[in-house]
Amino acid sequence: MPQDSEQPTIPQPTDLAFVVDAVAFEGPKSGPDRGYTLKASYLKAPHAGYALVEIFKNGQLVRQFMFPAYKIWNIAAHFRDIVDGEINKSTIGYAMAASDGLSVVKIG
Repeated sequence: MPQDSEQPTIPQPTDLAFVVDAVAFEGPKSGPDRGYTLKASYLKAPHAGYALVEIFKNGQLVRQFMFPAYKIWNIAAHFRDIVDGEINKSTIGYAMAASDGLSVVKIG
């Protein structure tokens, strides 16, 4: 069991074999944000608690990671922040999406 200050380890796509169950969403609906789009997909068991998130720039995959399935809507909500971070070579947008709103998120 992780200590309060430790975050659980999220499996990464390269660490395991997984099967996509269904696409949860793609977007943004208004079109690419400065060339960036995303796709989030729910996974089948035994990884059903996670989703695969893919970030694209001009149709090319730039980032792929596993994320807790219950939090993927935070990725959509903070997509503009994520794009700002990608452009500025920062992970702040991802940290904002991963935050529970109560804890302090350490960056860098």
